[in-house]
Amino acid sequence: MTILKRFSLYLITFLAFFTSGISWASESDPGLKGAVCVIRSGDKVVMVNEILTKKLSLPAGTIDKGEDPKVTAVRETWEETGLVVSIYGELARTDEAVIYDCVSDSEIVAYQFNNHLDGNELPIWFAPHYGIEIASAMLISPSIVPQTLYRFPEQLEWLVSALPNATDQSVMYVDQLVEAAPVYNQVELGWMVSLQNTLQTLPESVRLITEQVIFTGDWFAQAWLLLLVLPLLYWRFGKEFAYKAFFAVTVTTLLALVAQQGFANPRPHVYLPAIELKQTYGFSLPSVSMALWLCIGTLVLHGLNRLYLNRWSITLLCIVVWLSFARFYSGAAFLVDSLSGALLGALCAWHLIRLENKPDINIMELLSSKAIWVLLVIVCTVLTILWPIPSFTYWLAISMTVLALVSTLKRDGSKASVNVIIAATGAMVVFNLVLNYLLPLVSNSSLWSLVGETLRYPITILLFTSIIRMKASRALAR
Repeated sequence: MTILKRFSLYLITFLAFFTSGISWASESDPGLKGAVCVIRSGDKVVMVNEILTKKLSLPAGTIDKGEDPKVTAVRETWEETGLVVSIYGELARTDEAVIYDCVSDSEIVAYQFNNHLDGNELPIWFAPHYGIEIASAMLISPSIVPQTLYRFPEQLEWLVSALPNATDQSVMYVDQLVEAAPVYNQVELGWMVSLQNTLQTLPESVRLITEQVIFTGDWFAQAWLLLLVLPLLYWRFGKEFAYKAFFAVTVTTLLALVAQQGFANPRPHVYLPAIELKQTYGFSLPSVSMALWLCIGTLVLHGLNRLYLNRWSITLLCIVVWLSFARFYSGAAFLVDSLSGALLGALCAWHLIRLENKPDINIMELLSSKAIWVLLVIVCTVLTILWPIPSFTYWLAISMTVLALVSTLKRDGSKASVNVIIAATGAMVVFNLVLNYLLPLVSNSSLWSLVGETLRYPITILLFTSIIRMKASRALAR
């Protein structure tokens, strides 16, 4: 069976699994698919910032089979904002959705600090879908929301005109909720504020340059960097090392994501919005980016036989310190988040090195076996069910793709040429740029946004592998 046939089979299985839990209509009114809540305070309403679509919207969701639309509106509002609301009436009804006037059963709490959209952030780190579907929630006037940032731009004009018909409710504004953070995080919040205030006292030109240097360290936390790092490892060490590194990336990321959901420690700016200099969301203990850098860095140092104090290890140390400081200064992560991530990454690499050093274990045969990737598919499936965050869905699709590839892997130490690596890497980069352009065109659909993001890395992997193997086959044919 060819790679594409295997991938198609796994893809069909994945889509069948994903869509099996989606309901599209209410039994009481077959035309209705969704329920929406309008929560008003003065000239503002509660809006949520969606992770998948990267757009603002009202709290809303799909009606489950047999569910009363009112129950859907209440449930989705609680899951997305942490607010328990009561339905006070119906504001409007479209062909597919009903929009309700919702009132919070308790006083709404919001921060006095205005964010970059001139909205007031809500503390929602305890909401069930925080970091899963929702990056943040805010009170904001619909009249100032840019149409390009709203998921259903045609709804904005109606929302402005219908706002007086919704029930007005009070809001308690607070400047911070530092006392709600763990004691060790409270100490770091104090350091963070002092550090930012210190830089504010510098001359403007010096401050801007200093901040730019600090923020550059945040580049090391970007997922797209793996599109450059993994091909580089493939070229330098060969495909067996690249497979080992990719397996390490997979396991380390999954362990970090599970730990984040378990500890449920929010980012610093959740307690004190004024310190947020870079937009981030979700839980941050342990840091995934820090775990990956320590894991891959340790494996590379071991592959170079330089797992001791030298210029290579010092370079790795400088990168992780730079990354940690950038995340800390920008209010994206605590120092303890970075330290715990570094510990996790180092432990994952250490265990792989121990396995590799055992004479009775063929590490490459183990990591590229069907059994190990079938196990990872099962693990990702279970995690997706337990915590339906997009990241677990992405890794489920990725593990299925690799499972389709490992059965056709030729186990040897061959390396691809520089030109082939550059061509394959270029194809991956171009594909991701095209996808970045296309996804906003379907941002009004959560389903298609999820499907697009889910297929991003499987197709990227297939592109790279197909080009490498195609070039290798042509070289052999000569």
